Amino acid sequence: MSTTRFERLFLGSRIFLLPGPDDFRLTLGEEVGDLPVPQRIFLEDEEATPIIGFPVLQTRSGKELRFQLERVVRSEMEVEAARVKGEELALSERKVAWDGYREVLCQAVFNSTRSSFGRGYESIFWLHHSIAISRVLKEVPRRLLEIDSQIGKRYGSKIKYHIFSRLLDRILEENYDIAQRVSEELDEPEESLFPRVLERMRDNILIFTEDHISPDLRELSDYLEGYLGFDATDFRTRFEAVSAWSTEQLEQNHELRKMVQSFLGLGELSNPWNLLIRSGYVRFLSEQPRYNAKRCFSPTQVDVWESLLLRLKEFEILAALRRFVVPVVKRDGSLHCPAATLRGRRSPTKEVVLSYTTRPMDFLSSWVVDPLVRRFGLIYDITDFSAIISMIRRGGDAEQDTSFRQIFGFQSRVDKLALAHKLQLEKYLGDGALYSGRHPTLLLAAAVRLQRFYRQALEEDFPFDRGLRIALNYGPYRLLPIQGTGSRRRYEFFGHGIVELTRLVSGKSTHDLEDTKALLMNAGYSAPEVDKFFAPLTTRESYRPDSPLRQGKFHASINASGVLLNEGIVATIPFITEVSDNEDLIRVTGSHREDHVSYVVCEVDDGAGCVAMGVRQLGDARLKGLGDVVVYEVVDADRWSTRTFEPPVASRLLHALELQYRESPRAEPKPESHPSEVL
Repeated sequence: MSTTRFERLFLGSRIFLLPGPDDFRLTLGEEVGDLPVPQRIFLEDEEATPIIGFPVLQTRSGKELRFQLERVVRSEMEVEAARVKGEELALSERKVAWDGYREVLCQAVFNSTRSSFGRGYESIFWLHHSIAISRVLKEVPRRLLEIDSQIGKRYGSKIKYHIFSRLLDRILEENYDIAQRVSEELDEPEESLFPRVLERMRDNILIFTEDHISPDLRELSDYLEGYLGFDATDFRTRFEAVSAWSTEQLEQNHELRKMVQSFLGLGELSNPWNLLIRSGYVRFLSEQPRYNAKRCFSPTQVDVWESLLLRLKEFEILAALRRFVVPVVKRDGSLHCPAATLRGRRSPTKEVVLSYTTRPMDFLSSWVVDPLVRRFGLIYDITDFSAIISMIRRGGDAEQDTSFRQIFGFQSRVDKLALAHKLQLEKYLGDGALYSGRHPTLLLAAAVRLQRFYRQALEEDFPFDRGLRIALNYGPYRLLPIQGTGSRRRYEFFGHGIVELTRLVSGKSTHDLEDTKALLMNAGYSAPEVDKFFAPLTTRESYRPDSPLRQGKFHASINASGVLLNEGIVATIPFITEVSDNEDLIRVTGSHREDHVSYVVCEVDDGAGCVAMGVRQLGDARLKGLGDVVVYEVVDADRWSTRTFEPPVASRLLHALELQYRESPRAEPKPESHPSEVL
């Protein structure tokens, strides 16, 4: 992620960072790409501009981690208080507390490191957990006052940083061990598995000990006194004196004013605070002839301020980044989050409901984010693509070049169609492609328009003219991490959803033809005899006597043995159910009968106009590896005349399809001698 892009994510007023991206670049350096990038989180309607953040699921195990952290810090406070008093140390309780925290912490770190695959889960975990650590440690001095007021008053700040130092050492030790274990398991370099955010936190202790720092530095009292050994009140007083002296000198010392104006610009003079938070400016002031080191910062304090300023800038960036953590609660089957956590949004309610596609992180679950997702998928496949390619190769280079330009032009149209319908390209398959989307009605409209593109291409002498098969489904997919460039990985779908779509366009049944032929030959039948017997099935003209291209239309059917013959558009029942549930986006307009087949006519407005289509239930198709699947056919109704439509039998699509299917024949007549019926 570039510093400019990160700076755009930086919301709210700045305190220690100068305006513009330069301070981000100087503070973060070249390691900005190691920071996790907040993702888009959609609300329930999925139409509004998405919020940006890291959705983290609030679970009982997550609360247990916070409880064990508080227990560790409480036991450490008791040990430190006893040490100051000279009393017996409760070391056994401290060990028990650490073991309890360590067990839950290591599970979360191990899960996030092992399951990250370049997604930065381990860094997001530390952004999330550092919030809890900073808030617990911030309260140490106050809680020590409750244990012993004198100890809390005199040693509270020092004890806070003693506890922090011990806790950080042990946290780092566990992280190094886990990185080594995961490195051996995944065969990855150990250094690439250690979270970069934790490295920054290790070097900048403010992020682990504070949750906010104001311009007057009042939250830094513990840091100045307990960690640096300075009088915090004196430091802040001298800082105010530096600020006042700077303003006074810029008003009275024309030479100084001209010098600042020349190097920094007029804008800096209008905002004195921007001068104080510019690295090197306070040191520059301290070298002026009239600078009073007794009233303002001493030389040592100048060095401390310049070093502290760099820490404050980095703290502000990391603190802003961890505010992108969005706590998510699962309740009644929906995901909820507090409206107050949505940065830049005001909601009249205390809670908002997130989109069902949101996949929050649970660091104490094995995969952190479940790789199983449910998606709307569209796949298209050009029929006999490889055979046509082989034929084109015989035609010479000129014919190959022409066909390449035509397939390139066709795919460009498809890409624009996908973009207009908010589809995401998941796989390019050479003779087709797989897309996913969030809106089933848009996928349905895109399928019909894609078929129209193909019909138009055929009119323009498209060489791949043997058919276009399209399938739509809504089902489970798994995300498979694929190694990309550098440490980043890309993710591809695999699993049941892909298999189902592939079977829907190929028509592979449970009685796979090649498997059956091999079985017969292994049983003793000769190859010529087997080939002769299956010739009607392997000959395209006989296997599909009602070829859609010869009839001037696309269609799909299921034969008597359950084999799906797809030369059009088919969809599964889960997909049609989801479409039907979107009653406000799809409208049933009537029914139409063509070639003794009845269709439910409906239309979808995809933003570019209304897309009319006919839908009918084909029945159960036997798909290899999947068993029986209820399949629907979708046809383009653009060529139908509305005068032939009959009134709709129901207003809801799925209900209308069920009524239409009950009244129609269960199977289309097939030739009695068709060999597939024998199988």
